[in-house]
Amino acid sequence: MTKQKNTKRIMKKLLLGVMLVAFMSCEKTDSQPINETDKAETLDDFTCINEQADNPADLADAQNWIVGKWQLTGIIAMMPDVEVPNIQVEFKSDGGVFVEKDGENVFTDAYSVIENESNGYTSLQVITDQLPDNFDEYNIVKGTLRICESELMIDQGIAFDAPGYLFRKIE
Repeated sequence: MTKQKNTKRIMKKLLLGVMLVAFMSCEKTDSQPINETDKAETLDDFTCINEQADNPADLADAQNWIVGKWQLTGIIAMMPDVEVPNIQVEFKSDGGVFVEKDGENVFTDAYSVIENESNGYTSLQVITDQLPDNFDEYNIVKGTLRICESELMIDQGIAFDAPGYLFRKIE
């Protein structure tokens, strides 16, 4: 009987010790409000491109609208990053595309905006000259396109757990 009491007492002390260690390892951080500029945007924030889910923009409009500089403001992914990287993409009228991360050029290629028809569904796509089997983490400009004058989404296969990228036009 005393052995059973000792075991219970040891178990209680062990449990209390584990709880005490867990409690003491907790850390309090000051809560600060999130700036609107720091908050990642979601697809719900893009009203114009949401309307294009089944009806893409006209090809000629898309080819004109894409020219300019775009700021990455959100990423659609199964496990989204806490922070959206500071990436800007510039599509040139001559067919060149430049990707900058934190002001440094990280990817350069040629691009085209094309119309694609598959299973009776028409979509717009951005393609680059880089071969599909060459992995480059900064080739975020290739995929299915939804575009308006100031909103851009490039879907690299969201339905198959690949990312989608949301941009706002800045120039």
